[in-house]
Amino acid sequence: MRHLGGDAHLVGVTSHCDAPPAVPIVGDYAPRPEAVLAQRPELVLMAGYDMQAPTASALTALGLEVRVLPLVTLTQMRASTRTIGQILARTDRADAALTALDDALAAAAPAQGARRVATLLVYDVQPGFVFTTGGGDHISELLAALGADNVAAGGPVTARLGLERVLAAAPELILHVAPDQRFADSAAALGHWRTWPDLPAVAHGHVVVWPDDALARNGPHLAALVPALAAVITAARKDLR
Repeated sequence: MRHLGGDAHLVGVTSHCDAPPAVPIVGDYAPRPEAVLAQRPELVLMAGYDMQAPTASALTALGLEVRVLPLVTLTQMRASTRTIGQILARTDRADAALTALDDALAAAAPAQGARRVATLLVYDVQPGFVFTTGGGDHISELLAALGADNVAAGGPVTARLGLERVLAAAPELILHVAPDQRFADSAAALGHWRTWPDLPAVAHGHVVVWPDDALARNGPHLAALVPALAAVITAARKDLR
C-alpha cells in the first residue's frame, strides 16, 4: 500500500506492516477480528498464508469483504501488487514499482560463470537447530538471482534445519534476516557461530545480520534492498576464490 501511495486508505495494519505510526495496529501475524471490525473497513487485504486462513474466514463471517493476496513468491507478489494498484486506481505506480525491482535485479546479477555462494538463511536459532527456508519463496528467489545457493533447498518454505545438517552443508554465508535481541548485529551473531569455527562463513567472517525485517517481507520495497544484498553475497564470493 505505502509504495503505491495508499496510506490515506489505511484504517488498520498488523504490527509487521510498513505503515504510518498513526494507523491503528489490529493484530500481529494475523489480525484480531474484533479489532478489525472496530475500524469499520470497506475492504480487508490479507496475505495468503495458511496460518491466516481461519482469520480470513472469521472476518468474512462478520460480513467484511476480504481479499486474500498470495505473497509467498516474487511472481505472486507481482500479481498482488498489480491487484492493489487496480484497487487504488494506481496501476501506473504498481507497474513502476515492479519495474524498479526488475531493474535492480538485472543491475545486480552476477557475471556469467561467477562462483555461487552456499548460503544459510536464518530466521531463528534454537538449541540444536535453526529455522530457515527450504525454498519456493521470495527470499530464496532473491538469493538465487544474485548468485547464492540456499543450503536448505528442497525443504518446506519454513524449514527446521538440524545443526548436523548445517555443519554438513558448510555454508559460506550465514544471513540472519529476522530481528532477534540475541543477535543485534553481525558481531553478536558471529560470536554465536564461532562455536563452529570450521564453517566457511565463520572462518571468513561472513555472518551477517540484516538490520530489520524488511528482507523477510515480500513486496516491491525489495528493489531498494537488492544492492545491499548483492554486496553481501559479492563480499563472500571474493573471499572464497
